[in-house]
Order: sequence, then structure tokens, then C-alpha cells
Amino acid sequence: MRMPVTTSFEMAKTKTAQVLESVQTMAPQIAVDIIPGVSVRRTAGGIPVIRLHYSAHPDRNPDQHPEWKAQERRTYTSQADWDREQEIVDEAGGGELVFAEVLVKHWDKIIISDPAWKPDPRWRVLGGFDHGKTNPTAMERSYVDYDGNIIFAGEYYVPGKQVWEHAPALRAMPDVDRFEACFGDPSVFDQKTQQEKGGKEPKAIATLYEELGVSFIRRFHGNRNDQTFCERLLAHWAGLDRGCKPTVRIVLRGYVEPPKKPLPGMHPWDCPNLIWELMRTRRRKLTATQLMSQNQSEEIIDKDNHARDAMKYVVMSLPEPTEKTWQDKIAEKLDAYRQAGMDEHSLNIYRFRMEREERPREEQPVYIGRPRRRIIVRR
Repeated sequence: MRMPVTTSFEMAKTKTAQVLESVQTMAPQIAVDIIPGVSVRRTAGGIPVIRLHYSAHPDRNPDQHPEWKAQERRTYTSQADWDREQEIVDEAGGGELVFAEVLVKHWDKIIISDPAWKPDPRWRVLGGFDHGKTNPTAMERSYVDYDGNIIFAGEYYVPGKQVWEHAPALRAMPDVDRFEACFGDPSVFDQKTQQEKGGKEPKAIATLYEELGVSFIRRFHGNRNDQTFCERLLAHWAGLDRGCKPTVRIVLRGYVEPPKKPLPGMHPWDCPNLIWELMRTRRRKLTATQLMSQNQSEEIIDKDNHARDAMKYVVMSLPEPTEKTWQDKIAEKLDAYRQAGMDEHSLNIYRFRMEREERPREEQPVYIGRPRRRIIVRR
């Protein structure tokens, strides 16, 4: 039975009023859906802005009528024109997209969408951190496997809060107690901010986090250049057309395409906001007049780059692969011998020999420093 038009209109008015009231207490620029295709957000000045997408029309909803989008898309000369006019992407056409093409083309290779995926508990754990106040505060957690592949799995992405509001949530993220390091922008160690209670002397942002129990943030000393990072990340995704495997992967379970908007909050095992930012990463576009005297710009636009910066600190730290224990190495060799047809008696002899060789090497002390002041460090 179809609901009367007047009743539907009254329900829509009520829902709109409720959403408009709720966004008044939310951080700026966070969109809330009224109905599919219609959302509202509040600007930093408190002005509500309603976004009306073509999918709000029942006959143009791509989930129910994909033929309309396919037919309408043919009337546009470029994807940028379509994105700018129909998808309401303001920056569409503003410059060359850096990662979008490779992500869409090789989605199944780069993205881990298996809901049951879990990291090996012995893998190294590294993090990247980017603090923001009006802009989102982002932390990306990654794992480094035995082959040196970097897998980003888990993020915190929340705008409009203070240090003392972020700290409890950051401590609650899974595996933060296993961080070897969580690299942060050097500015959080140098830039001072006012403390929660007035009258106290301002302190560095990193110091405030440490006092609140977030003691794993480390100053990043590597190359922070965005162009260099983009080239390195693309190098991790090189050769996918020729059957090569990506050496940087991102966990995003339950998605068959990139998110259309940011999803603030804690995502214990997924990185939707990282994907959203990578899809929007662009090079700066020069005007026709500028191109007459300049080469095409390689500069990366400094926008929507909070999760991307956190990722940059991990990738540009050039992490070493997780080292296998001597027990794992012996087990792999024995498994190879077993598959080659070696009998169990011979396997036991090889196991005894390898354990006798590997165990003393693992426990042998290493001497560091001058001869008179040596420090013994166990491997």
C-alpha cells in the first residue's frame, strides 16, 4: 500500500527538523542523511547546508535504476565534468588524480575485503599519526609481514575534538600496545597549545598526549615531501598489470567500491577514510597562461590529507620485514624436505643439527661500544 502524499510529506518535514537540530551539536562539516540522496551538514559558522544528490529521485537511484546513470553519463565529455555536476565533487577537474585510477582498476589486488582477515600476531606493528583540531585527527595502524609488505588495517579519524577527548579513544584501538613506533608530524612536538584548564602554561601537543597515556607517538625524522611519498606509494603498486603483487595493501571489508564521503570515528580493522582521501589526491592544475611558461605541475594539493599524512609517515619510514624466529625457519626447511619425500628419521636428524646450530646463534651476545665500555645485548 502506498502511503498518502500528505503523510509522507509530514514525516519528511519531521525527520528534517530532527536532523537539523542534531547537527547543531555535532562537529562542523559532518554530514547526516535525511533520506538517501539528501544530507545536511553545519558549517564552521553554524549555517546548515543541505546536499541534494540525483539518487534522491526514485527513478535515478543507481542501486535500483543503473540504466539512467549509464545513459546520462554518455552526455558528458569527461569524468571530471560528470563528477563536478552530478556527483557534487567541487574539486573535480582541478588537476590530475594521483591514485584513483590504480585503486579502481586494481581494487581486488590492493584492497583486502575478506571479513575474516586478521593479521599474524607476530607481525611488526607501526602507526602514523596526524593531529588536527578543526581538521580531523587521524591515526593509521599498519602491519609489516615477513616479506616486507605493509598492510594498513585500522584507523581513528575524528574532527573537532581536543587532545583530552582523543586520548582515551586512541588508547582503546586494538594492538596499540604492540606499536614499535607511531610516527607523528614534528609539529606536534614543537607547537604548543593551551591546556584544558585555564591559567596553566601551554605545552606541546605531544606532551599533552603523553600525560594522558598516549606515550607511543614518536617524532618522524624521514622525508615528508608529498611528491616523493606519492611516487613511492605508486612504486609499491607498480606492475599490477603484469601480474606483480602490491607491497602496500589496505583493509576495507564490505566495500566493493571506494566510499563516497568521509566516515568519522573509530574503525578497528578498516581504513575507509584513508581510501577516501587517496581517491581525492590531486596534483595542482596550472592555467593555460601558466602552462605557456611553466611545465606541468607535480605539486600535490594540500587538502583532505590527514589520513594520507599518517600513511605517509609509515611508508616513508621504510620499515624492515618482520624477522622470523629460528623455530619458524627450521619448520619451513623441514616442511620443504618433507614435501621432497624425506623420511621422518632423516628429518629428525636434520632437525637436531639445525637446532644445535641456530639456538647458540640466537642466544649469542652482541658487544656494542668501545672495548673498555662494552654493553652486552641479547639478540
